[in-house]
Amino acid sequence: MTIDLPNLLRGRTGALLILAAAAIGGFGLLGQAAGDVAETQGQIAEARALLSRTRAAASRPPLPAPIWASDDAALLAAFRARLDGVMAGRVVLLDASGLEPDPARPHAPRLSASLRGTAEGLHGLLLALETQSPLAVIETARLGPARAADAETGWPTVMQLSLSLRGALVPAPAGGDPGPAP
Repeated sequence: MTIDLPNLLRGRTGALLILAAAAIGGFGLLGQAAGDVAETQGQIAEARALLSRTRAAASRPPLPAPIWASDDAALLAAFRARLDGVMAGRVVLLDASGLEPDPARPHAPRLSASLRGTAEGLHGLLLALETQSPLAVIETARLGPARAADAETGWPTVMQLSLSLRGALVPAPAGGDPGPAP
């Protein structure tokens, strides 16, 4: 049985078939367009979320710079100066400070300090080191009693704090001017 396409398309049946094919094609195109719109809306939502995260990051204050210098001696001096500045106004004494080079991280030597003071003074010192510029991220800290409180004399408990953190060695500029002091 052969189908006579020209005669079939001339009558009502042909018109209905053409109309049905056109409708199916139109619905297919409409479905594809709706899918594209939904995909585009998802991309717009992702872009808006990224924009809001970027705006939030831009509105935050910049992170303070770490303790840095161009050589070991200058780094240790900057660390001691930072400790002296943080100890001012607190009941804290610096017993010792040092610098230990780390072969695994040559540009980030370990700085250490041993301090004595009241619990409040040492707590304030640690808080200031980790939140104020120049930034110091404490790697290790050991806190223990150095002397118990004496009720007769009214002396508070003296605590001993040993801490270590990383500094940053930044090469001096080629011009010879080391730039501003940290």
